[in-house]
Amino acid sequence: MAKRKNKTDAPKLDLSRKKTKEFDIDINIKVAYKTGKILYGKNQVLKNLFKDNPFKMLIVSNNCPIELLNQINHFNSLLKDKLFIYKYNGSSWDLGLACAKPYMISLIGVIDFGDSDLLTLKTK
Repeated sequence: MAKRKNKTDAPKLDLSRKKTKEFDIDINIKVAYKTGKILYGKNQVLKNLFKDNPFKMLIVSNNCPIELLNQINHFNSLLKDKLFIYKYNGSSWDLGLACAKPYMISLIGVIDFGDSDLLTLKTK
């Protein structure tokens, strides 16, 4: 004769553990690209940076040319309101893929964050 299991014999689930949201820079760059306003590429960003500086943040890949990085840092030192420059951990190929582009991007200028949480990078 088979025993019937009571519903109370079922293992209890631990619902007290909650998943914490991890910050994913790639997803936030993609969201900023879709909902906000960003410019990418060395020529576009530098042209707008020297002309009227509409940027709130710059994202630089880790294999960005040293000359470009020095040029950006020099211009940033001349500004009253310093730009936040974030060093992206991936290569320029990874930064291009984060923008859903099939080519290398070494520099991104964020004008409007849109629905992304890129602003929280300043506090980290």
